[in-house]
Amino acid sequence: MVDERVDPVDITATILDVAQRGHLAIVQLPHENTNTNIDWTFERKTGPDELQHYEQIIVDAIAPVDGEPITVSKISGAVGEAVQRVQDAIYDEVVTEGWFVERPDAVRSGWGRIGWISVGVSVVALVLLAAFTKFGLLGLVLLGLAVGLLWVSQQMPRRTAKGASILSGLQVLAMTLATQPTDRLPKANTYEEISRVLPYAVVLGGLDRWLQALADADDDPGVPDPDDLSWYRAPQNWQLSDLPFSIESFITTMQGTLYTRH
Repeated sequence: MVDERVDPVDITATILDVAQRGHLAIVQLPHENTNTNIDWTFERKTGPDELQHYEQIIVDAIAPVDGEPITVSKISGAVGEAVQRVQDAIYDEVVTEGWFVERPDAVRSGWGRIGWISVGVSVVALVLLAAFTKFGLLGLVLLGLAVGLLWVSQQMPRRTAKGASILSGLQVLAMTLATQPTDRLPKANTYEEISRVLPYAVVLGGLDRWLQALADADDDPGVPDPDDLSWYRAPQNWQLSDLPFSIESFITTMQGTLYTRH
């Protein structure tokens, strides 16, 4: 919704979101050898609410009902086919919700084709004008306009009034995530409240400060917390103070493997 594209960061944020909503547990595997990278797997759970279509595709891909959950280090091969279906489902969703008139990717693709055709025609025109007339400069102008159209094609998707309103709300939320004090949440449910924020912070910014806030909310410092969070399981010696490093590593690994696929 923010940049009109479905990127690995969006898929990663979705996994965090469905996990904190109770549909998955992200399981950090024991890491005995300091020369190897941390890895994770996923445990499928029954959540309290219904998943959107694109969310269900992701859950089925990383924690299938019939089959072994995959590890993040091997997620590229496991969800390669699913990524395109997730992208299609999200683009369909933004049109169904009335946020865009047409699918953003389809609009960009259509105008992009027109742009490339215009560039090709302009190059031919430039060569002919320069070779047989005195109007070579006109050919350069035409080529410049065609290149401009190619660039503008990436900006063409049109939001509806509802979509523009949603975008404005997300911009306000981004500012809130960056500036709101993190130590004024109710003590009784600090873990849950901050956990709900994290998926948005992955996309909109402010993740570091909210991860640190969750680590600082530890009510028994120095005591292992492998099961304190309902959505994140860790080895027995893990503590909430390790959470910022664990989640940042998870996000980096997730996005790296998904980008590698592309």
